[in-house]
Amino acid sequence: MQHLLSSNIRYLPVHEQDENWSLTVRTAGFQSILPNSSYPTDGHPLDYSFNYQIGRVLDEFQMIYITKGSGTFESTGHKNITIGEGTVFFLFPGEWHRFRPQQSTGWDSYWIGFTGKFAENLVANGYLSITKPVVKVGYNEEIVSLYQRILEAGNEERSGYQQYISGIVIHLLGYIYYRAKDNQYEDKDIIQKIDKARVLIRERINDNISPEVIAKELVMTYSWFRRLFKQYTGLAPARYITQLRLQRAKELLSTTSRSVKEIAVEMNYESVDYFSTHFRRHTKLTPTQYRKSCLGI
Repeated sequence: MQHLLSSNIRYLPVHEQDENWSLTVRTAGFQSILPNSSYPTDGHPLDYSFNYQIGRVLDEFQMIYITKGSGTFESTGHKNITIGEGTVFFLFPGEWHRFRPQQSTGWDSYWIGFTGKFAENLVANGYLSITKPVVKVGYNEEIVSLYQRILEAGNEERSGYQQYISGIVIHLLGYIYYRAKDNQYEDKDIIQKIDKARVLIRERINDNISPEVIAKELVMTYSWFRRLFKQYTGLAPARYITQLRLQRAKELLSTTSRSVKEIAVEMNYESVDYFSTHFRRHTKLTPTQYRKSCLGI
């Protein structure tokens, strides 16, 4: 058997003050496993070591990124699957799991183990799912760089490093979610049409632009356009337009001395009363109250 080529593994001490943070990093590491090497490797603390035949249960979340080679992963909530370069998979506290590289390829992997309310909220709101723990993001230099920054800070353990690296983990989680969502849309023509729709909406935000008109200009049926737009942006076209119009109105109220009437006219609202009612419905403040709050009055 060949031995482990290289590794950088950290099990990080956590103080009471660290645990008051919304996310705490417990471990971080990198391993390069050569083909035909034994796995799992020795030398891990009891809480982290495991026998592949038996599997393992952790008391923390882990986010593992494979950058080279391939292997298999399975858990209570997910059937056995082959994973390869550019794959991220998540482990969840209290859930049985096991994974290993293929003997013929080995693999390079980065991982982070963490706990905290931030991660728990991601699960509660559906951003992380036990039934969908595998995310294909491709090989990405930015992701590798963020893992490496966590390892560098963990090696030094300077004062406040836990808060620093927890911020990087939150950034990583958001970036991986963003990459995964974007990768769902392999049809570049659809992406271009949605991007064009957003440009058209922004260019005509002061007009009474309608989603139906945008769909027609894109040579799409409205129902198809609405469905794709909401899937890609998370907002229905009408809601997207409403939010942009309100944001523009807020900018004008907070950065100019134009009257509420002038702003209503510029934004092409039917009347000042309609603008004020619409603004208050979505912000809980009248335009005048919002302007005063921005000025600290």
